[in-house]
Amino acid sequence: MSSKPFLLKPRGAMEPVAWEEIAVDAPELGPQTRLDEAPFVALDVETTGNAPFLVLEIGAERFRLDGPLSFFDTLVDCQAPINPYAHRRHHIDRSMLIGAPEFRDARRAFLRFAHGAVLVEHSHDAFDTWLVGRGLESPLEHPIIDTSALARLVLEVPKGQTPGLARLVQELALDVTPAHAALDDARATAMVFRALIARTQEKFGWTTVGEVLAALPRPVVDRTAPSRRASAAGRAQGVQGPKAQPRSDAPGVTPRATSPAPNAPRGRSSRRRRSGSSGSPGGSPA
Repeated sequence: MSSKPFLLKPRGAMEPVAWEEIAVDAPELGPQTRLDEAPFVALDVETTGNAPFLVLEIGAERFRLDGPLSFFDTLVDCQAPINPYAHRRHHIDRSMLIGAPEFRDARRAFLRFAHGAVLVEHSHDAFDTWLVGRGLESPLEHPIIDTSALARLVLEVPKGQTPGLARLVQELALDVTPAHAALDDARATAMVFRALIARTQEKFGWTTVGEVLAALPRPVVDRTAPSRRASAAGRAQGVQGPKAQPRSDAPGVTPRATSPAPNAPRGRSSRRRRSGSSGSPGGSPA
């Protein structure tokens, strides 16, 4: 018996659509995997813009260094208010979310799409991958590469600066326009990544996934709520506080699959973008 299909709602769709999964060859991925053989998935999300920043849209491109393979695109009905500032950037409103999947179903579909791949995000504090993984009991098994950190290394951006996606597109002379829509920006992130990796190969001679990961340590970001932080500090000093539930930052990998690539380019839209800060409403830095 075939499993029930995922119903997704891409931006611009009037009704949910069945997501077609296409089985892909996802060989074992490890540090010695050659960059030109590795599958990558560029991820971007839009959020409510209000803490705890619930996901409104997930967009992704599965690709290799020689080009795109397939795309993932869905709105997410999170049943939460949308910050007016975030709305002005990504243009997502409640009416667009009618019929969209709940977050858990959208995430399940995305994890199938991203099976066996290196995740790529433009989010200096690992915000997007953390949002997708939030609430799961097992950590993300995917290797993760941040294009803003890669750009600082390759383009010699001054320490402390977080280059936005639009700035990198311009500096790398890429034919794409980040539009504050999840799929648009995921595709721009994939293009930026391919351009930056080409430069690392010229500059450093990197040939494997492990060489890139070793040069880009993941940031350690404390996203514990202030009240829990205070409780933890009190317990460390011998003061009893309310017992907090353990928090997991990321998901495990699920069975392999991808979705077919769309035939038409995406329209321009907007989304929450953080300009060097995870606290501003919307999505990742632009």
